[in-house]
Amino acid sequence: MTIPPMRIHSLLACLIVCGNLFAAEGIKSRTTYNEAYGKTRNAVSVDPKKELPRYPAVEPSAALQTWKVKDGFRIEFTAHEPQVRDPIAMCFDERGRLFVCEMIDYSEMRDITPHLGRISMLEDKDGDGFYETQTIFADDLPWPTGLIWANGGLYVGATPDIWRFEDRNGDGKAEFREKVFTGFGTGLKILNVQGLLNSFQWGQDNRIHVLSGGGNRGIITCPKRPELSGQELGGQDFWFDPLSLSFGMEPGGAQYGMSYDNYGRKFGCSNSDHLQSWVYGSTSAPRRANAYLPPSRQSIATDGGAAEVYRISPDEPWRILRTRWRVAGAVPGGVEGGGRVSGYFTGATGTTIYRGDAYGSDFENNSFSGDAGGQLVHRKIITPASDGVVLSGSRPSDELKFEFAASNDTWVRVVNFANAPDGCLHVLDMYREVIEHPWSIPDEIKRNLDLNSGNDRGRIYRIVPQNGAPRIGKPVELHRATTAELVKMLEHPNGWHRDTAQRLLYERQDMAAVPALTALCKTGDPLAVIHAMSALEGLKAPLKQSLEATLAHKDAQVRRRAIELAALHAADLRSDDGVVTALAKCVDDGDPSVRFQLALALPEFLADGSVSKLNPVLTALAQKDHSHPWIAPALLGCPPQLLRTAVFEPLAKDSKFVSNAEKFIARLVEIRAAADPPEERMNLIRFLSEGKANPVWIQSFGSGLQRIGLTIKKADAEGKLAAIFSAAAKLAADASTDLNTRLAAIETVGLGERAQFFPPLAACLQPGQPDGVQSAAIKMLGKDVSPEVTDLILKQWTSYGVEAKEITLQVLLTRPDRTIRLLQELKSGTLNPTILSPDRIQALIKHKDPRIVELSLSSLASVLPPSRSEMTAKYFDAVKTNGDAGRGRSQFEARCVVCHRAQGKGIEVGPDLVTVKNKGREALLTAILDPNKEVAAQYIIYNVTTKSGDSFSGIVTDDSASSMKLKMAGGVTQKIERSQIQGTSSTGQSLMPEGIEGGMSVADMADLLSFIEALE
Repeated sequence: MTIPPMRIHSLLACLIVCGNLFAAEGIKSRTTYNEAYGKTRNAVSVDPKKELPRYPAVEPSAALQTWKVKDGFRIEFTAHEPQVRDPIAMCFDERGRLFVCEMIDYSEMRDITPHLGRISMLEDKDGDGFYETQTIFADDLPWPTGLIWANGGLYVGATPDIWRFEDRNGDGKAEFREKVFTGFGTGLKILNVQGLLNSFQWGQDNRIHVLSGGGNRGIITCPKRPELSGQELGGQDFWFDPLSLSFGMEPGGAQYGMSYDNYGRKFGCSNSDHLQSWVYGSTSAPRRANAYLPPSRQSIATDGGAAEVYRISPDEPWRILRTRWRVAGAVPGGVEGGGRVSGYFTGATGTTIYRGDAYGSDFENNSFSGDAGGQLVHRKIITPASDGVVLSGSRPSDELKFEFAASNDTWVRVVNFANAPDGCLHVLDMYREVIEHPWSIPDEIKRNLDLNSGNDRGRIYRIVPQNGAPRIGKPVELHRATTAELVKMLEHPNGWHRDTAQRLLYERQDMAAVPALTALCKTGDPLAVIHAMSALEGLKAPLKQSLEATLAHKDAQVRRRAIELAALHAADLRSDDGVVTALAKCVDDGDPSVRFQLALALPEFLADGSVSKLNPVLTALAQKDHSHPWIAPALLGCPPQLLRTAVFEPLAKDSKFVSNAEKFIARLVEIRAAADPPEERMNLIRFLSEGKANPVWIQSFGSGLQRIGLTIKKADAEGKLAAIFSAAAKLAADASTDLNTRLAAIETVGLGERAQFFPPLAACLQPGQPDGVQSAAIKMLGKDVSPEVTDLILKQWTSYGVEAKEITLQVLLTRPDRTIRLLQELKSGTLNPTILSPDRIQALIKHKDPRIVELSLSSLASVLPPSRSEMTAKYFDAVKTNGDAGRGRSQFEARCVVCHRAQGKGIEVGPDLVTVKNKGREALLTAILDPNKEVAAQYIIYNVTTKSGDSFSGIVTDDSASSMKLKMAGGVTQKIERSQIQGTSSTGQSLMPEGIEGGMSVADMADLLSFIEALE
């Protein structure tokens, strides 16, 4: 796999871990690794010097000719070596000076001291667009990854710290440096470049936002503000105020590359997912916990995160030779793309939204992504998705089979982009001969390569229109602008100018700007209005007058931003009739994104119950959008008492609404059950008992009560629901009742007391009962933790169908006491160990309870998976065997469908197999046989223990302030309230188990590999 520079050290970390795994399996070196396959060094005795012609570096004088750019554009130099080396990030200050983050210590030289990483300041003193003058602004930085100019100085990220540099004597060198934040990555055993902070961006909320790198952790503190409590990063992104140094966290998760569009919407990328966006952030989301909102970060490329790309550069000779050796099995390592090493995103980097004024309106808010191994620039057009809230990115219709820009020079390494004062997109090219980590290159090849070749080089390009030069000759001197001029600058067509003007207004805190900003909110174009509103907010100026106009603005994005700002100041605006009236009118807005923002804002305005004028808005919005995937969950963040009075009570009387809004009402029932005072809870019980009983609602009622430690019996002191449970008990046990009615009755009766549910549910387990009935009964019985239930469900094992047996195992493995009982049955021979799947066996032998581990090793000895090295050697010939994809589909359906999708079939717990088909047969084999060798952060399994003693294991799909959601094998999801979590742990292993190959022949494995490779 081609690995971009910002991913290399993640591979180092993985390889260190893999080395430990190999040692544990008795594989001490590459020689013994090869011997495990019956290979010898003679297999690679070819003289590599004859097969490793090196492509020479293209000197800057000829570099532009290597690029092919979309018709109507050309590429020019902004800077190149020797003025710049290994550039990975850049920014401009208000004087137009260019600051470049240079990662010269890539890839294995981080520990050299003084550190090689540095910041260069470049200047274009003759106004020709080329930055010919270089000054070393700051140096001695380990792996610097991001920077931004603000508040008269330069902020630079170099894990574990964020530094501030300042040139106080005007010589272009920062003689003053101070650590402003620290703690990034301190929660990691091995520092991982894939998880380092990066992409410093100025936001319209007058904060600096920093991408954490996805899996980064650590307790972040501010040495300059010791009175501020440290905050756990925990995979979130980071923001800070450059004036006060206050800081906080926001939704994150992407890896390297983040930016904002003209409307303040956040975008980013990960190595195999080149285009993502966040639906809400730290200021647009409700500040109160809302367990019902979906995760903010969404993958939005219509052609998939690992989309096809079209490079024009040749594959390097050393890579071709390595692939040939790998195909032959002469050296270890994955065979990329079945022998094809390119053609899809393997390391997307630097996703940036173009916000300039040089290209025309068709390119505004387009995304641009690089692939460091593919020598290309990839473009997407951003439009609203079908729900009107999430965004979508698609290739332009005239770029379906080629890239916006690509070079045929194999040294080109596109790692990042930047919007600039000239209105053009600038491209950062790290420019190195070899980008792979040394450990991924066989020794026979590596000794003939210079892995540091290019660390004295680097290029920055800009893409310009073919016709009409941008304004490169006019110097940027925004530092000289008056406050009035800065306000006027908010109308500039170039996003860089608008951002810089807003930042300077914030830094100056000149209240003289308020009248002009207020006027601009009424007269400016939409983008100017958005910046003017944000500037007023940064000055802490009154927003009432501006909001009345902007809430009714003709542009939907202005209205959305106005609602967002209104919510931030709801406490001060609740009494303002003009703002409240304007806000209320947004309920009829035709743009779903505006209504979504309104739904996020209502909890802030209605928090104290004083704004009764907005109660009908809550009612109307619920009636209109109760089934919307984003608006409905956002509404559920409103105060529970208002959800009762303004939504539940009026709308539950509407039979049409009730019939169409079953799930929404279920959520309301759950919220009411947990939050209603006793007298109102009795009203809810009466509603549920008066002929309106719905199994889903009864279950939601029970779930809500469970959150506050109540049972239905305790809550229903008057026995209003007794008749429902009695009727459900009869229907559940009656074999003559139709299946759907029985299943609904089982769910209902199972929420009652043991005396009510035990007899009918026990009857449902008898031999001859339908599998679905048995499954539903076991699931409900399992909620009772008594030993009697454990005895009952184990006693009837032989009578269960496939589904019922699966549910039984889920129930038994949830609690330690039940797990021990199951293992005892297995050890005695009453049950056969083969009933356990490989993932469950793996979890048991690595359980945190030593009693369970000891019992597992003895009772499961016959089914414990062999060592991974043995299995790799056994199945290695499958890599070289042409399999049958048709037969491979059968292997997929028998072994993989519970966690993967392919050809529209299966459950997507792990990645859809079409996204990994190009890994190559050897890499696929390794992933199947040794899933813990390299584990992507999103597929690490976590163990969660609840206060009630239950234990759940799965991958985390959502982790919010109010709840955690796990997805387990088979696609089963478990949502756990944060208040109910006793503790969490993880071994860092994959959800995919070892031992999935059980019962497969080498031919079977070859068939499965061929099936995956043939996917489309």
